[in-house]
Amino acid sequence: MPTDTVAGIGCLASSRSGVRRVFRIKGRDRRKGLILFVRGIAEAERIAGPLPPRVRRLLGLCWPGALTAVLPLRARLPAGVGKSGRIGLRVPAHPVPLDLVRLAGGPLATTSANLSGGVPVMDSGRAGAVLGARVFPVPGRCGRVPSTVADFSSWPPAVIRRGAFSVARLLRLARKAGLSAGRGEKRPRRDRRNQRK
Repeated sequence: MPTDTVAGIGCLASSRSGVRRVFRIKGRDRRKGLILFVRGIAEAERIAGPLPPRVRRLLGLCWPGALTAVLPLRARLPAGVGKSGRIGLRVPAHPVPLDLVRLAGGPLATTSANLSGGVPVMDSGRAGAVLGARVFPVPGRCGRVPSTVADFSSWPPAVIRRGAFSVARLLRLARKAGLSAGRGEKRPRRDRRNQRK
């Protein structure tokens, strides 16, 4: 499916068989959890539990957008969705995945539509050629850069992967949400232990 970042492959998050198929089609290591596309803060809180007010305010300004927020996983989901009690959640700024979430009746478990270790696909119509006839491609235009991933399970959030949503924008929106604390404010930090090479 097209998204505001790169093309994605996904299934209903509550479907064990669907989640298994996503891993099998992509050739993805099951230790690397899938993220969820959700429609908004309310749906995110059904997965992660009540968010701290400052996290809720900041994500309310960042979403929809190319920011994946890593949060505690409170809901029961199939193995492979999330990792180590945490889950990446995102509200995409693209009508197609949002419509698919609505039509599916719940969050979508997703990952990029490429073979594991391969180059991300920028045209969702080509996903069939990359992944084979085991997927149903929804054609549409995509962005060019993967999402930024930030861990919001502690404060300040730690940037795990830099991407389409800049750290400068995250800081600007934090100030807009009234989360700055003058000179001594804690800025979103880069988690070097988890940063992808």
